[in-house]
Amino acid sequence: MKTPILIGGFALAVLPAWAQLQPIPADSIRTILLQEVAISTKRHNHQQHLQEFYTANKAATTEELLSRMPEVSFIRRGSYGMEPTIRAYSASQVSVTLDGMRIQGACTDKMDPATIYIEPLNLQSIEVQTAGGSAMQGAAIGGSLNMKLAEAELADEPRLSGAVSTGYQSAANAVLGGLRLNYATPTWGLRASGTYRNAQSYRNGNSEKVLYSQYEKANIAINGKYLLQEDLILKADFIADDGWNIGFPALPMDVGTAKARIGSISLVRENEEKRWTRLEARLYANRIAHSMDDSARPDLPVRMDMPGLSRTSGFYVEGTTAPGANQQLSVRADASASYLEASMTMYQEGQAPMFMLTWPNNRQLQSGVAAQYSWQVNTKTQLQLNSRLNVSDFSVTSSEGRDQMAVFGSTGTERQFVIPAATVQLSRMVYKKLKASISGGINGRTPTASELYGFYLFSQFDGYDYVGNPDLKPERSMQGEFTLSWQEPRVRVQATTYASRVENYIVGAHKPELSAMTMGARGVKVYYNAPYALLMGAEASAVYNINGYTQLVSTLKYSYGRDAAGEPLPMIAPLRHVSSLRKYFGDNLWVQGETEIAAAQHRNSESFGEQPTDAFMLWHLRAGYQKETARKVWQLNAGVENIFNVNYREHLDWGQITRPGRNMFVQLSMSF
Repeated sequence: MKTPILIGGFALAVLPAWAQLQPIPADSIRTILLQEVAISTKRHNHQQHLQEFYTANKAATTEELLSRMPEVSFIRRGSYGMEPTIRAYSASQVSVTLDGMRIQGACTDKMDPATIYIEPLNLQSIEVQTAGGSAMQGAAIGGSLNMKLAEAELADEPRLSGAVSTGYQSAANAVLGGLRLNYATPTWGLRASGTYRNAQSYRNGNSEKVLYSQYEKANIAINGKYLLQEDLILKADFIADDGWNIGFPALPMDVGTAKARIGSISLVRENEEKRWTRLEARLYANRIAHSMDDSARPDLPVRMDMPGLSRTSGFYVEGTTAPGANQQLSVRADASASYLEASMTMYQEGQAPMFMLTWPNNRQLQSGVAAQYSWQVNTKTQLQLNSRLNVSDFSVTSSEGRDQMAVFGSTGTERQFVIPAATVQLSRMVYKKLKASISGGINGRTPTASELYGFYLFSQFDGYDYVGNPDLKPERSMQGEFTLSWQEPRVRVQATTYASRVENYIVGAHKPELSAMTMGARGVKVYYNAPYALLMGAEASAVYNINGYTQLVSTLKYSYGRDAAGEPLPMIAPLRHVSSLRKYFGDNLWVQGETEIAAAQHRNSESFGEQPTDAFMLWHLRAGYQKETARKVWQLNAGVENIFNVNYREHLDWGQITRPGRNMFVQLSMSF
């Protein structure tokens, strides 16, 4: 399957498409949209300005774009497959969807979050919701990340448009190529895009090659749109994403192949004159195949293959209406079925291969109803309510899986979870241009397949094998959030503080009576429900339009977490600050300087063997030039990241693996 995808990746090879580069109006705080994908939050539109600003490097991956948001961080095990977190909540506590569609990763080691199967050129926008604001997307305590797909365009008369680009990055000797095409007519449109990326093992700040950090991938996306009648559209989407030769320097295994096939068909009606102004119904299915192997690692006493497979199908129906003056109501009903299986085969010289199920074949049936109600009470006050009721049924579907779970006395492998969620938010203008928002609510999330049924899943982070527990209770969270924002033509400032108490917090506990399966493992941990955990933190951001051609953007974030015994929670990032200054020279040229600062982190979880992280400061320089000719727009982007070649690592990076050193990049793009 690699060959057709690779050919398609070159034939349709992509990159971020176009947006006009313009000077900033002196009376406006709008920022410049430099890339087709726009990243936003429904609750905090201020963040859209931040992300539109931070798309200067058009070779950026989806993860790199998201990491600029104050709410989002990534757990990094390599250059590929980074796991998104929202605030201090891990991926198991966050709902990640593609245009409202659920995608289940097929890797027991979380090497394949849904974000890796999507390229920036596939996307129209990325919506990030925190805490209770995520009710429309799923049952989660940490929020949601929804990647909305780009759509084909329609036009008054037939026309073809598109963009092509190519780029290079020096730290990993990486190349990138791409193309986007759109054919539009008055009644139908077709959009096709593709991306090809090839990165070698990168060099860190000590000019040392970080082995097993390479990867190669190709992505193709096709969207079709047909106008059935003036207000009714039929849409179809298909994405094929193949990755291969993917290294994970922080893990003992790499990935031979990671393949995704994602498809959907939907009907959308939009008519402001109807009672329901917008209605959408969608059917979807996806298949993820993921294969870990250690064939590239030298001198291993035991070699392993660890394939995994995920299949999900589902539907959702959602609509928006205005039940009264200055009111809006959105409702959603969704359901999905996911099937997971994963195994491990160990090969030791002179012995027969040893086989076991790391994910006993299991199924999750999920259904839910959700509603979001907004009421503009008066010119100063707004009320918003979010609610959801989610039902999930888990079961082990094979006799081999049930027999394997019985080794630990687990005879009941079927579980049902009912998760209610409700959040209320009140916003009010308290003084001139100062707005205050306060929200509170309860949320929950079900255990994952690994937490329920995982069988000797080795974690390189703490060196233990993990075993699931079918008797786990769902996590439940009580959350509160307070935001102050100031907005005027030249300045936007926003600061948020939040806190959450998570009951039945799911974590692994060491069981000394159990023997480890993985050679060199420190022992076995079994998942259980701790009494509670506390998570809190703060975020701040500012956009200052100094004049019509100069803009300053700054963000700051901090998280804190501890368990019921007072011990720090693992994987909590320290204080982090990013500031960028961009200057426009006329309509065609801009230059941007940027600094990233992270404090040291010494609040480490001893039970997880977590190591402290040193403070660091990075400097970057980026520039862009645009030239319009006839019906084409040419754009050149170039820059240097980590100018002073600092050797550093983020606290959420596993295995003491340092990040890339000085990286020079260049990219040439042409749109028509």
